[in-house]
Amino acid sequence: MKLLTTGMAALAVAVGVKAYNSSLDISSNATAMNSSVGNEPGRPLIHLTPNVGWMNDPNGLFYDEETSVWHTYYQFNPNDNVWGLPLYWGHASSKDLINWENHGVAIEPENDKNGAFSGSIVVDRNNTSGFFDNSTAPGQRIVALYTEQSTVGESQYAAYSLDGGYSFQYYEQNPVLDINSTQFRDPKVFWHDETERWIMTLALSQEYKIQIYTSENLKSWELQSNFSHHGILGYQYECPGLAKVPVVHDSPSNVTVSNNNLTTVDHKWVMFLSINPGAPMGGSFNEYFIGDFDGKTFTADDAATRVVDMGKDFYAMQTFSDAPNGDVIGLAWASNWDYSAYVPTEVWRSSMSLARNLTLRPNSPNPETTQLALYSEPLIDYSALSTNQSMRKTSLELSSEETVTYRLAKAAEGLLEFSLEWKVNSSALPSKHEFADMSIYLRGVEDDDEYLRLGYEVNAAAFFLDRGNSEEDFVNSNPLFTTRLAHFIEIFRVAEDGLPIYKVRGIIDRNIIELFINDGSLTSTNLFFLSEENYLGIVELSSNVDDVFTILNFEVKQLGLKDE
Repeated sequence: MKLLTTGMAALAVAVGVKAYNSSLDISSNATAMNSSVGNEPGRPLIHLTPNVGWMNDPNGLFYDEETSVWHTYYQFNPNDNVWGLPLYWGHASSKDLINWENHGVAIEPENDKNGAFSGSIVVDRNNTSGFFDNSTAPGQRIVALYTEQSTVGESQYAAYSLDGGYSFQYYEQNPVLDINSTQFRDPKVFWHDETERWIMTLALSQEYKIQIYTSENLKSWELQSNFSHHGILGYQYECPGLAKVPVVHDSPSNVTVSNNNLTTVDHKWVMFLSINPGAPMGGSFNEYFIGDFDGKTFTADDAATRVVDMGKDFYAMQTFSDAPNGDVIGLAWASNWDYSAYVPTEVWRSSMSLARNLTLRPNSPNPETTQLALYSEPLIDYSALSTNQSMRKTSLELSSEETVTYRLAKAAEGLLEFSLEWKVNSSALPSKHEFADMSIYLRGVEDDDEYLRLGYEVNAAAFFLDRGNSEEDFVNSNPLFTTRLAHFIEIFRVAEDGLPIYKVRGIIDRNIIELFINDGSLTSTNLFFLSEENYLGIVELSSNVDDVFTILNFEVKQLGLKDE
C-alpha cells in the first residue's frame, strides 16, 4: 500500500473480472518483466526482486499443491522504479522459495488513474464462487480479492484464473464490496472450516478498524465485527491478516514460570497488522495480537503490542494460502516507506524478505512471566544452494588482544550465512559503567573501511546493528535511514554453570541482512548499502573485554546459487 503525501491519503488493492483498459502502457518493459532476473551489482540472489520497476506489498500468496509451486504477487509499477499510478499486481513463482521466475503483470487496474492495490488469493476447490466448471481442476481454481483504488474511493474486486494463477478474468459485477469509503482496503481472505464460510479481514484504515466479513460464495459479504483501536495506531492501519498459528510446546529452557493456560493449547489465532507511518523507530512496521476467533469475532488475549520484526525493513507481511501441512508461512516487503524511493538501485527497486515459518511458543521475557510469542524460522532450501566455503570455531574464549579473522574466497557472490552461540560471564567485567561488547565485523572485500557491525553488549543485554559504515551517498545523506539499532534480548538458555547463553543466526544476501535471535523469538530485517560491488568478504569476531565471552559455536558459510 502506498501512502499519498497529498492529503496523506493511503491507497489499497485492485482487481476486476471484465476486460480492462488494454491501452495501459507496459509494453516497453514486457520482455524484461517476463525474463529471469539479472545479476546487477547489489541485486539480492535469493530474495525476490522485480526484473524491472518498483515493488512493494506482497499480495495473493498461495501454494499450488498440484504443481508444488509457490506463487507470489506484489504491488508493481513496471514503468518506473518508484511508486506510481497505474499500479498493478506483478507475479512470480518458485519451486523452492529461493529461485524465482517473474511472469510480469497479472492483474491491472481499470484505467491509468487507478491502482490494483493489495489483496489476497484463495483456492476455491469446491467452486463456491461459481466461476469454474469441471475443466478446471479443484486445486487450480484461483480467486483473487483485492482493492480497486480510484479517484472516488476504494472498493473490493474479485478476479479468477482458469490456468492456476498465470492470467485472470475480472468478475463482471465488481465490486463485490463497497461501503463508499476512500480508506477501505487490503482484503485478506481464508476458509474457516468450523463455520464453513470464507472470512475476510479489511482495514478501515483511518478509523483504526479491522473489519471482519463472512461469505458463502466470495461475492456477497456480510460484516460481522470490528477489531478496533488496538496496539500502536500510527497514522493508519493497513494490510491486516488473521491466521490460525500452531503452538509448539518444546519450550526453550528460558521458560522460568509455568503457565497452565498454555499447556493444552495446540493453536491460537493471530491478528497481523501493518502501520504506516508511525512506527516507533520511524516509517512502517508490523505488529500482532494473539487471541481467539469464533468465526465472527477476534478477541485478543491482552492489549499488548507485539512486533513481528524489530528491524527497519519489514512491512505488509502476508501469509500463504494452502501452505503444506497447515504451516503458516509469512512473506514481507523488505523496505521502509521512510526511504524506499531513494535506495541506490537503478533498473529495479525493492525486494521481499525470505519466507518464514511462523509458530507460537511459550517464552519468558523476564523471570516472572511466561507467555506465548511469535517465533520465525527462515525457509531456505539448501538443496538449491552450494556451500562454497565454511569456517567453524568452538569453545573459544574471547579476549581484547585477539581477533578471529576469516576471508571469503568468493565474496562477489554476496551470499553468506552465519550462526553464533555465546555464553556471558558478567561477573568478570572490570566495570559496570563501560561499554562491554562482542562484535562481528563484516567488511567489504574491496574496501574494508566499509562494513556491517553487529554484536551484543553486556550491561544493556542488547543486540545491536550498525549499518552506517559506508561511503554510499544515500547512507550518509538520508537522515531517515537509521544507521544504528539495538534491541534487548532475553536469555536463550542457561548453561550448567548457571551462566546465560544467547544465540543468533544471520542470512546476508548482498544488500539485505535478516537476523534470527534465540531461534527466532526476535527477528530484525535491515537493508544496507556499501559502494558498488564491494561485497562483504571479511569476517572478524572480537571483544573489547577479557574473560566475559565464551564462544560455544561460531560458523560461517559462503553460499551460492547452483548452476542450472
